[in-house]
Amino acid sequence: MKEIASWKEDYKRFDNLDADVLAISADHIHSHRVFEASMGTLPYPLLSDWHKEAITKYLVYNEKGGTAIRSVFVVNREGIITYINTSFKADKKEDYEAVFQELEKLN
Repeated sequence: MKEIASWKEDYKRFDNLDADVLAISADHIHSHRVFEASMGTLPYPLLSDWHKEAITKYLVYNEKGGTAIRSVFVVNREGIITYINTSFKADKKEDYEAVFQELEKLN
């Protein structure tokens, strides 16, 4: 929840870098609706990977818990992944800043 709030607070920075944000989890769409209502309107989509296809293809599926490993991917305009953090920590400012540094390289 902390990272969703932080991305929301920093959304202007993404917008200034001409970057789109997609939040994806294995939770059901109904859970997302309740969650989003508790956060207020999000400036980016919160997507459900209920069938765990995306998280499996991105190799971040935690089979033990049936959830996604908290991760961040930066994908450039050509569809190439240029940055991966599969140990993203919502309480580490450095993790957020590394994403913005990568986005700046793409501009």
